Amino acid sequence: MKHIRSGIAAALTLAAAHAFAANLGAIDLSSGSAAFSNTPIAGGFTDTLTLTLTMPSIFNGSITSVLNGNQDVDFTSITLTGPSGVFLFNLVLGDPVELWAVPAAGFSLGAGSYTMTLIGTNSAGIGSYAGNLAATTVPEPETYALFVAGLLGMGFIARRRR
Repeated sequence: MKHIRSGIAAALTLAAAHAFAANLGAIDLSSGSAAFSNTPIAGGFTDTLTLTLTMPSIFNGSITSVLNGNQDVDFTSITLTGPSGVFLFNLVLGDPVELWAVPAAGFSLGAGSYTMTLIGTNSAGIGSYAGNLAATTVPEPETYALFVAGLLGMGFIARRRR
C-alpha cells in the first residue's frame, strides 16, 4: 500500500511539473523574422522555444505581455542559450504591459541551435504574450575581401583611363 501511494504521488508530481512547462516548438527565421505567441496556464510557467541559425547572424527580438482586465503575464527572465553563450533580454517596460527586448545592437550569434527560455507567472485571468524575432546574416570575411578587391580594381581602371 505504501508503494502504491508513493507511485501515485510521484506520478502526480511529474504531471504537475509538465503542466507548468511548455515547449513552444521551433521557430523558422529563414525568411529573416518570425512571430510567436502563447497563453500559459495560471501560476508559474517556463516556456521554451528553439531556433536554428545556419550562418552567423545578428539576432533581435521583443516579447510583449497582453493585458486585458485581470489578465497579467509577468516575466521573471527571458534568456537565449546556445553555442555563442547565454544572452539576456532586458525589461524595457514594466507593468501593466511588459516589454522585454534584445539590447539595441542585437546579439551577435554564431551558427547553431539556440533555446529561448521564458520564465514567469500568469494571473488567474490567464493572460497571453507575443513576440517577434529576427536574424540578419553577417557577411563572411571573404565577402568583405571581395568587395574591397572590387573597389580597388575599379579605382585602378579609373586611374588608367585618365
